[in-house]
Amino acid sequence: MNQRKINRLLQELTPEIRAYLFPGMTSEEPYREEPPMVGSASPEVMAMYDMMSETDYDAAPKPARRRERKSLFRKRAGSADAIEYPEAEALDPRTEKILSEIRRMQEKYGVSIEELEIILGYTVKLSPLHISRSGKLILSEYDGTEVKMPNISKALYFLYLRHPEGLRYKDIADHKEELLHLYSSITGQDDPQEIEKSIDLLVDPFGNALNVNSSRIKTAFRNVMSDRIARFYYIEGAAGDTKKVPLDRDLVIWEY
Repeated sequence: MNQRKINRLLQELTPEIRAYLFPGMTSEEPYREEPPMVGSASPEVMAMYDMMSETDYDAAPKPARRRERKSLFRKRAGSADAIEYPEAEALDPRTEKILSEIRRMQEKYGVSIEELEIILGYTVKLSPLHISRSGKLILSEYDGTEVKMPNISKALYFLYLRHPEGLRYKDIADHKEELLHLYSSITGQDDPQEIEKSIDLLVDPFGNALNVNSSRIKTAFRNVMSDRIARFYYIEGAAGDTKKVPLDRDLVIWEY
C-alpha cells in the first residue's frame, strides 16, 4: 500500500473505529514511516497465552506479522470478495455501525486488521478491569469505558473472576451461596426470596440461563471492543468442559 493510500485510510479512521479496534490508543498516534515489526506481544498478553488452552491460543490475538495476515471478517462461501460479520450476536446498534464501517474500509482499501496494526505500530495492551463498589465494570486504560450487562450476568461473571481455575456449568450449582452473595451486593433488591429465585433460575441444570447469561457477557465486551481483545475478558470454554475467563487476575481490581 503506497503512502497516499495509507494517508487516505488513516483519515477515515474515526475516533470510534480507533477506540473499538485499538482501545487505549490515542487518536493523535502518528503514522510511522517504517512501522516496527511486532515480534512479541506485551507482557500482559503473553501471560494470557500461558493461561489458555491450545485451542484458545490458536484463536487468541497474535502480534501482527507481514506474512500471517487474517481478516477480522470471514469471506462467504463461493465469493472471493463478499465479507460477513464474525459471529451473529445481538450487538448494539453503535457496534453494528462500527463493524459495518470497518467492513466498508476493508473492501475499499483491501486491508486487514493486522495490516492496520502494522501501519499504526500497535501491539495489543490489555486494560485493568476495575469493579466498583456498585458493581460497575470499568476498563480504566480504555478511556474509562464501562462494560454494561444485566446484574444477574454480572453475578455469574464475578463468580468466574473469583475462580481463575475455571468452572464447569454442571458445577455452578455448588457455588449457589457465593452467587447469592455476589448478586445481593449489586442487584439493589431487598427481597431475599426474589434474589434466591433469580439465582435458582440461573443454576437450574434443566434450564438455559447459564448459556444465555454467558452470551450476554460476551456480547457486552464485544460491544465496546474488537473480539481480538474482548476474548481475554469474557467466559470461554468448550461445551461440557471447564470454562474460564483468561484475563490475568492481577488486572482485576476489586473495589468492594
